[in-house]
Amino acid sequence: MFDKVNEFLQDNDIMVRCFTEWFRLESVHIDDNGTMPIIVSDDDGGEREFDMADIDEFDPAFEKMDIKNMGVA
Repeated sequence: MFDKVNEFLQDNDIMVRCFTEWFRLESVHIDDNGTMPIIVSDDDGGEREFDMADIDEFDPAFEKMDIKNMGVA
């Protein structure tokens, strides 16, 4: 399910704000506990893991997302 999302993320710069900092969204998946961890990177290339619920804002907003190719959750 997340293969297409992660493929989309490889080709597009989607920024997310988690708490007070902006990061590039690198990947999304679901773990065995039913949570949705995301991997983000900072300006220095360092990676961090957050939960999808930690995202306060997306840039660009997903209004222009191609629903046919991405699907709807």
